[in-house]
Amino acid sequence: MLALATVTLLFGNMQAQHCSDITVADNGASAKLRDGAGFSGSYTFPCVAQGTYSEIAVPLKTFLTIAKGNSDDTVYQMRIDQISNLPEGMCWVTNKPNNVFGRNEGGLLVLRGITNDNAGQFNLNITMSFDTKGDGNFARENVNYNKISKTGKIIVRVIAPGATCEPIDYDVVSNTTGMPSGNPTASKQ
Repeated sequence: MLALATVTLLFGNMQAQHCSDITVADNGASAKLRDGAGFSGSYTFPCVAQGTYSEIAVPLKTFLTIAKGNSDDTVYQMRIDQISNLPEGMCWVTNKPNNVFGRNEGGLLVLRGITNDNAGQFNLNITMSFDTKGDGNFARENVNYNKISKTGKIIVRVIAPGATCEPIDYDVVSNTTGMPSGNPTASKQ
């Protein structure tokens, strides 16, 4: 019974919480993104200091297409279903109550909260669904569809209070939510 409770707690902590407050205005930053660009690059995000409330605004734009074999499917709508590996104590919310963005639509994803998780880089895992037929059916699900920057990752950097926010190192092994830095379960995601 104790083992089941431990696994449940660990699994629950690895799934980042959706914020209950859905009042996020689109600040217009998505207009600066190229159509079909996905999320803005994590090299532009500030670091999150342990023990301090932080908000990171991530502009996004609906993907125009997604790969399917040797061709592409047109995207009519995309939905953010889940985000995991967000530092413990942080949650996510979009400027849309249902997290659904239509064709050519921009928006804002906000990561917020107070974390005391370990310092380091956290590669987020984003699960999204896509309507590729224009019928409102989100039949295509892509786990970890986190497409930005040269490595295709949104990376949240956590630092100790007063520490310098170092540039992102795309070759460093990612921290895993709630686990010590350099843990054996961390992986280059």
